[in-house]
Amino acid sequence: MAAERELQFISERFREFYAERGIETPREMERREFGFIPFGAKMMFRHISFSTPEALRRYLIENAPAHAYYSSAYYENPEAEMERKGWLGADLIFDIDADHIETPCKAEHDRWRCKDCGFEGRGETPERCPRCGGTSFEEEKWICPRCLEAARHEAQKLLDILISDFGFSPREELEVNFTGHRGYHIHVSSPNIRELDQPARREIVDYILGTGIKAELHGFRPSAQSLTLSEGGWRGRLIRALYDYLEEADLKELMDAGLSRATATKLMEMRERILRLLREGRPGLLLRLIRRRTLDKLVEAAVGREASAIDTVVTTDLHRLIRLPGTLHGKTALIAQRVSVEGLDDYDPLIEAVAFKGGSLKVYVEGAPRFSIGGAQYGPYEGEEMEMPLEAALYLLCRGAARLVG
Repeated sequence: MAAERELQFISERFREFYAERGIETPREMERREFGFIPFGAKMMFRHISFSTPEALRRYLIENAPAHAYYSSAYYENPEAEMERKGWLGADLIFDIDADHIETPCKAEHDRWRCKDCGFEGRGETPERCPRCGGTSFEEEKWICPRCLEAARHEAQKLLDILISDFGFSPREELEVNFTGHRGYHIHVSSPNIRELDQPARREIVDYILGTGIKAELHGFRPSAQSLTLSEGGWRGRLIRALYDYLEEADLKELMDAGLSRATATKLMEMRERILRLLREGRPGLLLRLIRRRTLDKLVEAAVGREASAIDTVVTTDLHRLIRLPGTLHGKTALIAQRVSVEGLDDYDPLIEAVAFKGGSLKVYVEGAPRFSIGGAQYGPYEGEEMEMPLEAALYLLCRGAARLVG
């Protein structure tokens, strides 16, 4: 956590940002609840509403919060306590965060420390401390191009499902937002989903995750005549995922999927024949080559690659507060930025979401791994005083990794 002097400096920069530009507002903003977390605070101020974009902008200028949120839900009385708000419906929200994606880069830039015994490590935080068994940790998580690319890939898989399988319009019903930190939010705004309850949203989550997919229920039966790569829904998605998985998997990956070395070796030897049968859409003949139990394990691995790594809690929450697009993220000073569906493929948040450009700042960097921002590389640093571009210095100040000098 940054010290008081640094927090005041960051807050003033945020205030200037909001004073110099307009604010993007969600549709039907007067029906939304807003919430804000000030710099240096852990508590959110919520049950707030705004009737005009200018009122929201004025609040941001006057308060310059570290984090700004709005509800996915629509209410009759958004300022009332939850039980008296009068729920009218909610958008469908998906959260994709690099925290929930296994990426090797975390071992390079993420750290954790056990609060009980002080034992430290790198990469993913364990459930229990290897030394004392404690479950409370201090975490230091950074962003890098590789983990952001992984998050973008998951977002693209999700968009493909929402557009191809659910039929949502990419221009009229879908909105993609970079969170300003480690991932993306996908918003679905449609009359068809607005009043869905939690069980219905859970069904959508299960579909996207491929929960309970069984090969035999999707055409993989001895008597099946045809199953093509071009079929819609999970029927076609499954055969494409299986094809891609078998085409790319090596012996270790097959064994990691639960196959014995002997079975995995045999599959490698038969790979071209299996791929040909999948291309030709002949699942009946495929089952003459491999056992049902083997196929089930391959399908499980393939579905895991095809499904999108969404946070299931966010999607099923009917009252969720989600980050407000166009505002700044207090941990990075990056913009929580809207991205067009067609523009996501070429989007680089570490360049396009940079809010502060020009000028430099002298800081003392207590410690930071190698990081990228604004198209430039920095670090690693450990106890160094230096002058650097404003966007890099603000990023480190927001991370609590640097102090102002002078």
